[in-house]
Amino acid sequence: MQLYADRLPGHLKQALAPVYMVFGDEPYLVSECCDLIRKAARQQGFDERQRFTQDKEFSWDSLFNASHTLSLFTSKQIIELELPEAKPGRDGSSALADFANSQAPDQILILFGAHLRKDQQKSKWFQALQKNGVFIPVYTPDRNKLPAFVQQRAEKLGLILDSEATQQLCNWYEGNLLALSQALEKLKLLYPEQRINLEAVEAANEDSSRYDVFSLRDTLLQQKPKAFLHCLQRLLETGTEPVLVHWVLQRLHFTLIALRQAQRQKQNLQPIWSAENVWPAMQDSYLQLSRKDTPYRNQARIHLLERLEYALKRDSGESAQVLATHIGLLFMPQLSKLDTLAEFTHSADIESW
Repeated sequence: MQLYADRLPGHLKQALAPVYMVFGDEPYLVSECCDLIRKAARQQGFDERQRFTQDKEFSWDSLFNASHTLSLFTSKQIIELELPEAKPGRDGSSALADFANSQAPDQILILFGAHLRKDQQKSKWFQALQKNGVFIPVYTPDRNKLPAFVQQRAEKLGLILDSEATQQLCNWYEGNLLALSQALEKLKLLYPEQRINLEAVEAANEDSSRYDVFSLRDTLLQQKPKAFLHCLQRLLETGTEPVLVHWVLQRLHFTLIALRQAQRQKQNLQPIWSAENVWPAMQDSYLQLSRKDTPYRNQARIHLLERLEYALKRDSGESAQVLATHIGLLFMPQLSKLDTLAEFTHSADIESW
């Protein structure tokens, strides 16, 4: 069966399943789910725990040996196996399928790792384990869902956040949910049984948002100018190479061009999705943006991408952040004020956007 993470606490109050598979791209949330399963298992008498990680030193014989070794002190055991890349390989697939077919009733297997693609969920090992197990896909809340996520976490701690405080926490901790959790715990200690406003949040915490260049791309696809500006600033402040920013902006630009050309010629779009590793959930955002794009903005981006490349390679003296800002804002059709190249000769008036 498949179970979403928010349903896990209720599920764990019942008899436990023999197998739990927890996979997702947010390590903190994956770890949190595994902790809940461990706690519930211990409460039901699973006192022994063996843990393995699939790395260069790992042998699949370890899983077999663990599943066939009886403890002198307890008959119930938890076996944990981390698959960092969610790729067990041929030997691992066979070992996991064998485990599923011969698992003892006094064992619980917790398998966890990175996001599982749809094709991986159709593999023999996954299907064998899911027959009697529970698959928990863990999703990182996107920017639209993050305020509700923060409010939910705060309520569990007995905190009451006003809307401005919630929004600031979202701005600071997007992409860094571990730091968000720590910030909420700190607020609980500092302001017990008090309504928490923006001023209290700013006094207690600082900006710890963590992004990668794909987060920057996502803010453009979601058409969120302020989120883009914040993400760009944090990337550069935390040491991301500007050449990577140039790369992701250029890649999005040429993907939109390829989509427009393919649509005009009524070609299959799947080769583009495959080449760019675009998940189905994101394809509509790409298509909407490609339809709203204009020849002027397209040409302006090409011009600025060339200037940014020149600034990075030849040290032309132009600010990489300013150029990247203007390029990003040219992906925003709603910003109609960007209608002349004169706008791109000076620093961006960030507050006006």
